[in-house]
Amino acid sequence: MSRIEQSWQTRDWFARLLWPISLVYGLLLRLRRLAYERGLIKRHDSRLPVIVVGNLSVGGTGKTPLCATLVERFQRAGWRPAIVSRGYGGTRHEQAYLLNAEDTAATAGDEPVMLYRQTGVPVCVCVNRAAAVEYLAEHTDANLIFSDDGLQHLAMARTADIMVFDGIRGLGNGWLLPAGPLRESAQQIASADLVAIQLPFTGNGNEVVGNLHQSLRQGDVGNVLQASSQQCFQLVPAELLNLVSGHSLTLDSLRGQRVHAVAGIGNPQRFFNSLEAAGLLVEPHPLPDHHEFTLADVSFSDDMPVLVTAKDAVKLTGLTDLPHSVHEVRTRVNLSVELAAAIDNLEQSLRE
Repeated sequence: MSRIEQSWQTRDWFARLLWPISLVYGLLLRLRRLAYERGLIKRHDSRLPVIVVGNLSVGGTGKTPLCATLVERFQRAGWRPAIVSRGYGGTRHEQAYLLNAEDTAATAGDEPVMLYRQTGVPVCVCVNRAAAVEYLAEHTDANLIFSDDGLQHLAMARTADIMVFDGIRGLGNGWLLPAGPLRESAQQIASADLVAIQLPFTGNGNEVVGNLHQSLRQGDVGNVLQASSQQCFQLVPAELLNLVSGHSLTLDSLRGQRVHAVAGIGNPQRFFNSLEAAGLLVEPHPLPDHHEFTLADVSFSDDMPVLVTAKDAVKLTGLTDLPHSVHEVRTRVNLSVELAAAIDNLEQSLRE
């Protein structure tokens, strides 16, 4: 964790030094939102309902795996969903670009490629998400759009906002960037149609456990979240897939063994903790989010298994001479009863 990320969890001298800049940033955010609300900047409406799955804070919250789960859940309810994304980390697409089976993280971004492979639904990337929504409406049979991230993309009209939080880090010190981790004021939580809180995996995949960060309980924000405090989910490591042979094995088969864990995601420690909770002895190798992998990142002098996230696996499959020791950790998303009910209520409201 970098020095600035450490300060985001407290209000130490470093965060206080940056606080005046946060005030300016907050003022600009309010003026921008007001411009959209007053019609001074045009918002692009969509003929299809759009559900945004995003987060207020910088860093990983589990929104992309949750987005994939929402797609599957709405499919079972009879919807034909599609996904839009900015495509961060891939080729910058000024025009809407529909993913195909040949796309890689380099051409479309790691998260869109992962979502495309996991869900099989149309995925469209564009720096202008509203243009991607319009493209899907015109060129596919989708009748519902999920936006992976995009809470701050105000040009894109939306039917519902789903805000995802990390239950451990919460809102950090509660301050806006750069003094804190927030991309928007915490008061925006009140406008969310659904709140989902990711709690840590502790080895029991049948229960949602853990405690919310104290910042989620403070002041008006705590009051807003009180009704949603049980709307939780976990990312549970389920099985391993060898990226060279394609063979799968259970995570339990490595219980008690030492492994290399490599993660280039928003919160690598969450991945390491989940493996340790599953009984593995982890040698952690954290990398920056959206890291561009090379063979050196997953090549080690010993013969210990190398475990990577699903998001990182889409970048590794394109490398030649990949070590046979590299495995993707496939996860399942466990929803609390309360979160599942809230999702079902949202689906029903869209249907009505």
